[in-house]
Amino acid sequence: MVAQNWSPLNAARNRAGILVEKLNLTPPVDVRALLVERAQVEYHDWSHQCDAVTALGMEPPRVFVRSGLPALRERFTLAHEWAHIELAWHVGSIGCQVNGVSIEEEYSLDRVTGSQEREANDFASRVLAPDRWLSPLVKGVTSFERSSMSALLDALSRAEMSASAGLIALSRHLLPGHAFFVDGAFAISQGTSWPGSPPLSDSAVEQYLHSAVSVEEFSHQGRKVLWALLIPQSVLPDFVHTVEADDRTPHKILLECCTRIFGADLARPKALSINGVVGGVTSDIQRSWNVEAIAAVVHDRIQSRSDLREVLRDPEFAIYLHRKATTIVDKRSKAES
Repeated sequence: MVAQNWSPLNAARNRAGILVEKLNLTPPVDVRALLVERAQVEYHDWSHQCDAVTALGMEPPRVFVRSGLPALRERFTLAHEWAHIELAWHVGSIGCQVNGVSIEEEYSLDRVTGSQEREANDFASRVLAPDRWLSPLVKGVTSFERSSMSALLDALSRAEMSASAGLIALSRHLLPGHAFFVDGAFAISQGTSWPGSPPLSDSAVEQYLHSAVSVEEFSHQGRKVLWALLIPQSVLPDFVHTVEADDRTPHKILLECCTRIFGADLARPKALSINGVVGGVTSDIQRSWNVEAIAAVVHDRIQSRSDLREVLRDPEFAIYLHRKATTIVDKRSKAES
């Protein structure tokens, strides 16, 4: 993703992480107290379409906040203004309208490039719902059924963020295939198919959800949330767990599959392409990959590739998927231990 290669944004994320560790921040974070320690905070009534203004050229900095903001929006606004103070390259006076942050900004190149507001939004999200707090919650979910989804949303509510902002934070930790809809806004986990340009119409949401494996409806922070799974949680047939062991490596099994489906001349380049898909899918080692999840996402990616999908017809391709995914998980487990 472009956002992850953009140095100022990475620096903002890093600064948020440092402060979370240094101050031992755990939801619900008392963000107002944190801001007051660094700035003079004043509340005012005004009619401008601006939630807050931070004057960074003063000592201490002064933060002017619009009175009467909804509680959850105010919390995100305060965290956003704290970001402008903590991020040393933010200078001058900055007026902000914080709509709880939206996922369309999270992945929009136009929004990301040169945007101090984008950096402040990301900082605020990672302070209010710290990665070190969210990650174990998600890793503890082995199967996304309604009960486990509901429990995860209940835990997320402790961060006291708006539905949209909280779901964006949650989506950072989910594997590909998760999509959330709150009215016409949406949040998706990285690697999930893009629903379209927001705001989405009811018919556009309905059309997108038509391809979902499952859709659950919840009430979260007073809003109706649709949580869709776009990729099956398991694609491996039962026989892969009981197939007689042999000494073939995953790569050898893949080459044999490609030879049967594409012919000897194309087998090696096709196998390289498939290995590239696997590597691309699992490159983010921070997320909680497991054998079934790797197999399901790789299967989905190959199904979407007209030049590769025929390999799915080979009966031994599932064996390759299982062994390759197991090798990846085992190697990462050893590295972490």
